[in-house]
Amino acid sequence: MCQGKISEYFDLSWVLSFQRTKKKYLCNDCQSNFTKLSDAPTCLGCGRKMNVEEICNDCIKWKKAYGQLLENVALYEYNGVMKEYFERFKFMGDFYFANVFNDELKAFVKKEYSKGWLYVPIPLSTQSYQTRMFNQVEGLFSGLEFAKLLAVKNEEKKQQSKLNRQERMKRSQPFILNKGSEETIERRKILLLDDIYTTGRTLYYAAEIIRSAGAKEIKSMTLAR
Repeated sequence: MCQGKISEYFDLSWVLSFQRTKKKYLCNDCQSNFTKLSDAPTCLGCGRKMNVEEICNDCIKWKKAYGQLLENVALYEYNGVMKEYFERFKFMGDFYFANVFNDELKAFVKKEYSKGWLYVPIPLSTQSYQTRMFNQVEGLFSGLEFAKLLAVKNEEKKQQSKLNRQERMKRSQPFILNKGSEETIERRKILLLDDIYTTGRTLYYAAEIIRSAGAKEIKSMTLAR
């Protein structure tokens, strides 16, 4: 992030443990600018930072609309430095930035959603993929075995990131199931993966179409909220 030099300290206990070194992508100063959501109460439905652990007003509306919540887990708050991170990674196209949180995301998924879960990344439209040349969600969670059950409808033109809140909420169902997905989904537990939980509209549309195919349980996880 800052292009400064990263210095690492290895004490005797680490040397005697014979552990492998893990490459650091951020210095301690830059790392400290990212706010972990595990350090504060969060909404039980979307992972938003709260004063107390309860359900936020947005999730009350989602529960009323769908009958159940995704119980989204996000690792970090979407603050100024996280916005800068996504500018470089997602919009300037520096795929190397996928490495920054990859180990942390994979470790969390494998710990909390190990047995019986299918990992389903939110797909990109053809237009977005041709512009970016990679799916940022698959980059963030690379190393997991993905079940690519969803595709974006051909008529989906405007990128999600360019929509304001009102436009996002009025957006029509953007997804379709890939051929053969129904057999894969039936009676399975699905973990939807995305980069940022903003309004929840995208994730709930994805959950809606997967639930209609007979999924047993659906939850979601994002890097930021």
